[in-house]
Amino acid sequence: MSEEPLSLESKQRSKPKFPIFDLVILTIIVVGLALTLIVQSSPPDTLPPPTTSPATASTTTTATSLPTETPITDLVASPTTLPATASPTATITSTTVTTQVSNLEATPIPLGSKDVLYFTFAVCGDSRRGHEVYKEILRRVEEDNVAFLVNTGDLVNRGTADQFQSFAELMNGFTVPFFPVPGNHDANIGSLDEFLQYSRAPAEHYSFDFGQGHFIVADSHHGGINSSELAWLEADLVATDQPLKMVFLHHPPFDPDGSDHIMVYGNEKFMALMEKHNVSYVFAGHIHAYVEGFRNGVRYIITGGAGAPLYGAEHPQAFYHYILVTINGTQVSTEVVKIEP
Repeated sequence: MSEEPLSLESKQRSKPKFPIFDLVILTIIVVGLALTLIVQSSPPDTLPPPTTSPATASTTTTATSLPTETPITDLVASPTTLPATASPTATITSTTVTTQVSNLEATPIPLGSKDVLYFTFAVCGDSRRGHEVYKEILRRVEEDNVAFLVNTGDLVNRGTADQFQSFAELMNGFTVPFFPVPGNHDANIGSLDEFLQYSRAPAEHYSFDFGQGHFIVADSHHGGINSSELAWLEADLVATDQPLKMVFLHHPPFDPDGSDHIMVYGNEKFMALMEKHNVSYVFAGHIHAYVEGFRNGVRYIITGGAGAPLYGAEHPQAFYHYILVTINGTQVSTEVVKIEP
């Protein structure tokens, strides 16, 4: 409580009986007030915490595969952890497989035996929101009477349930056996649950045999191939005795055109593994164009023209397309089929 100052009127009205004592008391009061003012005017040793939390800066990574769309934040999932001695998570070896998928009619997948020497299959990638282009590809693929279709990933723009439900509706009535690859846009906050529920994929990683070929789907949706996934891939390659081996994934391990839209880790080990086990072809997507290259005995084909926005002048072969792959015994030929939107 602050002291009341003495007024001049009170001093004149009441003469002190003990002038010396009163003078001492007055001096103490004045000194106390002065010290109070000094303490209040000095800054505190430590600043109190702010009453509101400071704004948190958000970092937005523009997806490299969105050159003409609104940038989105790439939500990078932790790579799938597989045991070092992993066996394939889903190896399709029977003559008929039925894939049960919610909101999609279960489609019997007839698989050819080793006696099938001549057949054609189709590959496309990065359909995303380009439904009109993708529907035309589906129509043409059915007319081509292919054995199966592989989509190298980014089936949708964001891996949400509603987008995959729309994709499932788009695929209803498509009777060609369909093998999807998970892409970075197919993950929903790092999860592939919706992809697995609606896409007809039996697993993130899987393989199957058809004719003389062994076909492997590898999951790179998180941006690369880690050591556990490489171990799974090698175990699968060692286990097969098929003369032709082909691998499908979303992120290309390298781009012959010099672009940087490739795996962010594991690419050199991946390519060394392809060479070691005599893989003939590696098909990828992610780059919205057609790119083909040859390295150390392995042919790499990038097919990303199934509906997503095409790349610009830096990729002169940026056009909508799909690929027909014909196998005659152990001989392989490819044909690029352009689609006019």
